[in-house]
Amino acid sequence: MPAGEIVDPTKDSVNRFWRLFLRIGVPILGVVLVVFVVVGVTLHSYRQTKSGILKLTHIILKTEQSRVSQEVMSYLSPATISSKLVVDMLSHIPSEYETGMFYTYVMSSLRQTKQLQSFYLADEKGNFTMIERIVDKPNEVRVVTLKPDQNGGQFLEEFSTFDGKKLSRSLRPANAYDPRLRSWYKQAMTSGKLTWSPPSLMPSKKGLVITASIPFQDRDGKKGVFAVSISLQQLTTFLSSLNISQHARAIIVDRQKNIIASPGLLMQFGDNEWNAETSKINPKFSPVIARAYDQFLVDGIGIRTFKIKKDEQTNTDKDTPLSSSIDSIAGNYISITSQLPESVQSWVVLIVIPESDFSNFAVTSGKQNLLFSLLVVALAAAMAGVLIYQGHRMDRLWKRFKNVQNIAEQEDNAIEMIASQPEIFDPNHEALILTEGLCNLVSAKRVSIWHISEDQKSLICNDLYDNEDGNHAEGVQYSIQEIPDFFKAITEGETLEIEDAVNDSRIVNFYRLFMRSAETKSVLITPVLGKDGSIGAVIIEDTPHLHNIRHITKIFAGLVAMRFVAAEVQMNESNLVRSEGKIDPSTPIEKLTNDIHDDLSTLTNDEKTEFLVKPGTVKYQNFDFDSLSEDDQQGIYPAVAVMNITFSGYLTSDIDESSKLVTPVRELVIVLQDIAKKYGLFYVKIMGGHLVAVAGCTKEPDITAPIRLAHAALDMRAACIEMIPGMGTESNFGIGIDVGAALGSWFGKEPRTFNLWGPAVGMSGLMASMATDGGAVQVTQSAYMALRNDFLFRPRGTFYIPKVGISHTFILAGRR
Repeated sequence: MPAGEIVDPTKDSVNRFWRLFLRIGVPILGVVLVVFVVVGVTLHSYRQTKSGILKLTHIILKTEQSRVSQEVMSYLSPATISSKLVVDMLSHIPSEYETGMFYTYVMSSLRQTKQLQSFYLADEKGNFTMIERIVDKPNEVRVVTLKPDQNGGQFLEEFSTFDGKKLSRSLRPANAYDPRLRSWYKQAMTSGKLTWSPPSLMPSKKGLVITASIPFQDRDGKKGVFAVSISLQQLTTFLSSLNISQHARAIIVDRQKNIIASPGLLMQFGDNEWNAETSKINPKFSPVIARAYDQFLVDGIGIRTFKIKKDEQTNTDKDTPLSSSIDSIAGNYISITSQLPESVQSWVVLIVIPESDFSNFAVTSGKQNLLFSLLVVALAAAMAGVLIYQGHRMDRLWKRFKNVQNIAEQEDNAIEMIASQPEIFDPNHEALILTEGLCNLVSAKRVSIWHISEDQKSLICNDLYDNEDGNHAEGVQYSIQEIPDFFKAITEGETLEIEDAVNDSRIVNFYRLFMRSAETKSVLITPVLGKDGSIGAVIIEDTPHLHNIRHITKIFAGLVAMRFVAAEVQMNESNLVRSEGKIDPSTPIEKLTNDIHDDLSTLTNDEKTEFLVKPGTVKYQNFDFDSLSEDDQQGIYPAVAVMNITFSGYLTSDIDESSKLVTPVRELVIVLQDIAKKYGLFYVKIMGGHLVAVAGCTKEPDITAPIRLAHAALDMRAACIEMIPGMGTESNFGIGIDVGAALGSWFGKEPRTFNLWGPAVGMSGLMASMATDGGAVQVTQSAYMALRNDFLFRPRGTFYIPKVGISHTFILAGRR
């Protein structure tokens, strides 16, 4: 039984949780209880203080409301009294005395009452007289008299002092001015009583005024209207001077939401044309004022409270008459509304105050009390922390002990697995248990073993185990040009723990070529070390124990190193046996050429052949493929698999160096010949720097031909990688495979020779010539379609084929 499956009966989870509760839970529970008590007392005190402050606030606000209402009534009463007094006087005197009485009364009123701005007198015949105060000159008045005529009338404009001194006199066209068309005249005539107009801008644009107009009928029966305008500037200044609280606002509005007076109303004066519509309450710019007014319309006058939420706040326009910081504060508000008497004006005095202006004192006091209480809690928490720290130290020591115990168990499991499989030390056996066992031991997604070729130019996968589908694969190969940074990282001999391979420059190319298809992200790379440095690597992908299994992977890397060294020893011994009895490289060139001379005249007819494997002579796994008859088995073959191995770097002008290649090349050809017979290839022949192997020369397509040829290609590549570097040259090779139609036929006299030609033969040679970098196996798109279910591929790119077009090529990476 593996050590990881052993159950420890001494482990008691119930006791562990009870111990954890006593060490940590009890101190924390005590501190929590203290916190609850302190917070409860503080909240109760805060609520009581806040309630008392708000009650006192209501009393103060009622007093302030009465003062504001009285001030407004006092401010407006002169206009009301003046209107009623003048109308009574005009109703009891003859028409010829109206102008003199009007002038005398107006001058006296302007001298005595500062808020009165101007007076108007108009009758039903269109006669009009206006007397107004000069805003910039407090001691002067302007008198305008209109006498209508058929030419549109004329204005007589006179300027004088309050003492009656005439300053100037002028006439100017009236341009058909008719006072009977003015709003103040028409409203008074329509209502038949005292009427107040909305605020309007003075002609001089120095302030706002409101006009009270009242109709009358004199003793002679002539009807007219008397009006008095009162300036709102002093009333607005009074509202601005109120210091109820930091954010309090007081305004006067009418039933049509027209703002009669407001601190912000003075900001409307200037070069811009004033519009009465802009002086209305607008919820968009003043949500607090609008809410208070709406509540007044529903509940009537009195003290009310309401709440503004954060999502009801708006960006206040500073150019609006109600713009204020009050409209950018969310929270509770207090509103006080009172209505002026109907005899004065049907206006509403509205005061809005944030509740926080008065309750901040309670909040500040509560915070201070809470701070003092928290100091007590902090002392209790410190004592509890000391107890928890002592218990935590014990738990950490216990966890450290368990971690060491788990590591020991993992190492025992690894050693037990190794001991149960003694054949893993034999390189002649496939040690699938290494990748499969390591993958299960560390719960990884994939584990692979790689070795570096003898020429240090390629990285080759010996075995890849995928834990999700339980399959093994091999033969994946990458050249140093494809993954230079990854090669460098491996050869430095350091173990790499990488959580995000996509963003690590050392292995980003390896991730793109190998890891991305499996959708793995983290990787642990452990170099396999030989006597001269790194000879390979063990790669673990997506393990949850990335930072805790380095010691385990080093054990497996050591086993892999032993297998690699053992394989190298066997290869050296095999080469030594093959080289016994061979010619000493220092032998003179004459003797060498005599020994390697092939005298075709001494060969029998059976030996006279250019083929390493004669066409149609080999059977594969007792399956008899169609032998190519010299009489009738010739013509077009629909699906022939052709492999071309192109060797480069053998041509040299030095005959001595060339002669040294005879023996190793002969040994390599023998190995390739054996591989071809192993997989039952149709024929194999070699000429110059090319070796051509064919499978599938049958009238009916043989679906096993491309597969057998691909297996042979991988084995031949492995043989070339192992044997070519030992030749001591700069030689290299590439392998190309294509599947397609070809034409075959026998030629010549006895012994006749068989030749195959067609697009598949040419394309295989083209693929081989393009794959001489690192001994890659490059296949065409048609070969890929025939092999993709049994082998692993990666895209190589596209190229243009005359009369065919753009075609895709792939690199045969290994077996599935």
